[in-house]
Amino acid sequence: MARQRWQEWAENEENLSVLAAWARAGQTDEEIAKAIGISRSTLSEWKKKHEPIRKALSTGKDFANRLVENSLFKMSLGFHVTVKKVFKVKTVEFGPDGKRKGEKEELQTAEETEYIKPDTRAIMFYLKNKMPNEYREKLLPSEGGEDGENVGMVIMNEAMAGQIKKLMEKEKEKQNAEQR
Repeated sequence: MARQRWQEWAENEENLSVLAAWARAGQTDEEIAKAIGISRSTLSEWKKKHEPIRKALSTGKDFANRLVENSLFKMSLGFHVTVKKVFKVKTVEFGPDGKRKGEKEELQTAEETEYIKPDTRAIMFYLKNKMPNEYREKLLPSEGGEDGENVGMVIMNEAMAGQIKKLMEKEKEKQNAEQR
């Protein structure tokens, strides 16, 4: 097929849904343009001139960003997840005389709730981006590195240092408990 026409994408609900899905999946404009069979600059022009295309792509990307943000937030707090597990059940049959007649094995499933512990990196990333005035790192140049390198020092406020200390202590306690 030669050139794609913008009408095929702007006036067709299925195609608009496909555009939104690609954007939700995290594809870049360049990847989307390639999938359509047009150049990146043509897609940019379509977005400028045609509201349905612009909306489909921005809504999809905004939705994907919110999903990722929500996942980051969950990882910062920790969460419970239900997991299906498969196990083998063995049944032994006995006759009226008490002698073993046979045995039967079958697979069964059960649900188990597991706790996913908070991720320290997710916590730090979230705080630094959502509250940058309180949780930011500053690198100050200092001297004394090997081979004349500048060595940086991280400066943080008391709240951030206290939280990191608590997280490190909890992590150390968990590791000690796991080793026992």
